[in-house]
Amino acid sequence: MANCKAMDYSQLEEVRSIFAQIANVEERIAFLDKIALVKNLQERSESLRRFLSGCSLEGQCAIKQFIALDQGRQLQSASEEHWASLYDILVPLDQFYRPLGGVIGYQAEVMRLIACEPSRELVCYHSPAFEEISDPTPQVLQAIEWGIEALAFTAEIYPLGGAADRLHLVDESSGVELPAAKLGFCGRSMLELLIRDLRAREKLYFERFGIWLTTPIAIMTSQEKSNHDHVVQLCEENNWFGRPKESIRFFTQPLVPAVDENGQWHWVGPFKPLLKPGGHGAIWKLAKDEGIFAWLQTLGRTKALVRQINNPAAGIDYGLLAFCGIGWKKDMTFGFASCPRLLESAEGMNVLAEKADGEIVLTNVEYCDFTKFGIEDKPLVDGQPYSRFSSNTNILFVDLQAVSAAVEQTPFPGLLINLKPSQIPCPQNGRREAKVGRLESTMQNLADVFSEPKRQPLRTEKTFATYNQRSKTISVAKKAYIPGKSLLETPEQCFYEMLLENRDLLQSCGFDLPPIEAIEEHLQFGPSSLFCYDRSLGPLYADIRRKLKLGRLSFGSELVIDAADVQICDLIVEGSLRIVSDFPHMQGKCRLRNVKVVNRGVDWQNSSPFWKMNLCRRESVLIELRGSGEFIAEDIVIEGAHHWVIEDGQRFVLEPRFSQAKQFCNWLKRFG
Repeated sequence: MANCKAMDYSQLEEVRSIFAQIANVEERIAFLDKIALVKNLQERSESLRRFLSGCSLEGQCAIKQFIALDQGRQLQSASEEHWASLYDILVPLDQFYRPLGGVIGYQAEVMRLIACEPSRELVCYHSPAFEEISDPTPQVLQAIEWGIEALAFTAEIYPLGGAADRLHLVDESSGVELPAAKLGFCGRSMLELLIRDLRAREKLYFERFGIWLTTPIAIMTSQEKSNHDHVVQLCEENNWFGRPKESIRFFTQPLVPAVDENGQWHWVGPFKPLLKPGGHGAIWKLAKDEGIFAWLQTLGRTKALVRQINNPAAGIDYGLLAFCGIGWKKDMTFGFASCPRLLESAEGMNVLAEKADGEIVLTNVEYCDFTKFGIEDKPLVDGQPYSRFSSNTNILFVDLQAVSAAVEQTPFPGLLINLKPSQIPCPQNGRREAKVGRLESTMQNLADVFSEPKRQPLRTEKTFATYNQRSKTISVAKKAYIPGKSLLETPEQCFYEMLLENRDLLQSCGFDLPPIEAIEEHLQFGPSSLFCYDRSLGPLYADIRRKLKLGRLSFGSELVIDAADVQICDLIVEGSLRIVSDFPHMQGKCRLRNVKVVNRGVDWQNSSPFWKMNLCRRESVLIELRGSGEFIAEDIVIEGAHHWVIEDGQRFVLEPRFSQAKQFCNWLKRFG
């Protein structure tokens, strides 16, 4: 350790192994002081000596590890202010990655993964034995009821701290980059859509048991793009989405240095490294460190549903309920909600790994690691678009006590480096193309801890995976659409797929709809018809079918239902009809029977991008229900633009003479 060169991988591993044996911070500092790079810089830099003299022991240890890595440039010219800014970055990094060996341990893992050090463990990969929930069989209907019961014992955990660089989401007025939580999809933020999904499931519990639950929500944020501040602001601006403020808790993941293909840190300014979130696998250790698990357990919650923000399709119909119901009733430790996986998509896959030691484990392999683990992405059926392995959707079920204990064994599950071409800031205030990665941890791979003895047939008893239709499980908005490029994982594709699923639902309710358009036509001209609804209308399709019966949407028409208590029979829409109720209570009622709505509707040519639902409407009928307001219309034609606001406690009946009077007024206008 006496030379002045930067440490190579073997030297990093040597230091890491020594650190693992030294619990005392003073002893670690004494060891670092013997490294030539550290010793020489302390002798030459007065500003460093001054800074270290007033620095905590933890700070000294973190700073000296950084110097030993030789990652900085021109450190002799660093001022005390520069060292202070590095201190703010390095101390949290050192503390969080202490189980790996601190700052040096972080870098050692980076170098190990870049070198693609092969696993010495012999593993065979099989397709898991699934809990099939694609069709509402009697067993699945039972699982749905279990899922409703389980709501009283289940929390929700949302990892919202990702960088979401590929979305290129910016504030239109300021140009400031925004996190995925603020993506306006279907007229609402992605965070609000998650909470509306939850509220819809809580409504089912109320209907069964007469009790309104308040499910506690834990949200992992980060400082990337002021993610934490934006998420808190969203909650405040929306009055915490009608939930008690204390029912939502935040915990913030640390940012980590981004590296190039040689493991060198990227710098965006003098003494300012490029920092990115370290992956959603940080969620488990953070939740334990920050007391999230303990908080949830004091509230009587023993299980949790984990959802990512960019997948609005997950809350469709009964999938989440059946998934959680199986996990809760069978007292499972860990579960995956899976579905068919598109070939060559940027999705991990669920596998049953059979180890040479006789153990098996239900787990996930990330798409960037297929080659590393010798997995070929082959079709299930030749010529078909789906892989022989199912998709890992990042929808997880966990036992809180089990995952809290698993953190002690594996604090950073699924470590990987995924180097991607990126536009990064440069010190000259420009941007340049570079391959960028960072040490990432994947939350799904905590499942690797829960191995079991091999048995025949091959299946696990404490971990599980459900298998559902893809359209009801995953459709993500991960990246911005660039004309001429792939539509996969864009908001455009996600919205189009959502409309297709909504269309199938409406047709199953007995509605006639115009022919479906291809996605290319959709992008250019708009949807042939649009049906959107709040999940509180169901969320179960079986319930929605009892509320919507028979009707027709003409070409280019729009039907939006953001209300829970709706009864519609024989509805014809030639234009735009919107029914909205104030969230979260949604107590208003709307009854439409034998009603025809005729107006000029949406100007689709001036409404792109459609997925934002900031539509330009030439005319529309808007029925706004406040509190317990009730709107009733039967045997009537509603022509033109109307906006009815039904206040709490009011009952508004639109009688047939309204239609006759409207026709008479039109006759007067025409003939004067």
